[in-house]
Amino acid sequence: MATLVLGFLCPFAEVRSDELPSQGAVSSTASRIRVRADQDALPVTLDFAKILTFDLPARTIIIGNPSIVDGTLSDEYNLVLTGKAVGVTNMIILGEAGAEIANLRVVVSASASQVTTVYHGSAQQVYSCVDACRPIGKAEATKQQ
Repeated sequence: MATLVLGFLCPFAEVRSDELPSQGAVSSTASRIRVRADQDALPVTLDFAKILTFDLPARTIIIGNPSIVDGTLSDEYNLVLTGKAVGVTNMIILGEAGAEIANLRVVVSASASQVTTVYHGSAQQVYSCVDACRPIGKAEATKQQ
């Protein structure tokens, strides 16, 4: 039997350009990624799912901040990961006897076609607009130039 553990290791982290994974960081197709032991970063698009495939059976999945990404084991070799909010968190996959299969930094970002920015005076709010619009993060004052 597999276990999915959710916890809050960090409240919220903004995605910076230096945190985005390099193009060669993962072996993947459009929606399926084979997780390698030496892999350290995993890109996920907001409101989209990715299927992670492991070479060894996964027994426990630990997600640092489940408000950023959600994971569901479909079987012991496959995990469906869905981006829930823009941000960065970690995910640890444990196998038999608690052996670590992978320890990944998950980077959830929005595609340009999903995001709308609303300006109200000096404040701006970014929304994710796939089916219905919902705010991403807190409203921020725009910088005067």
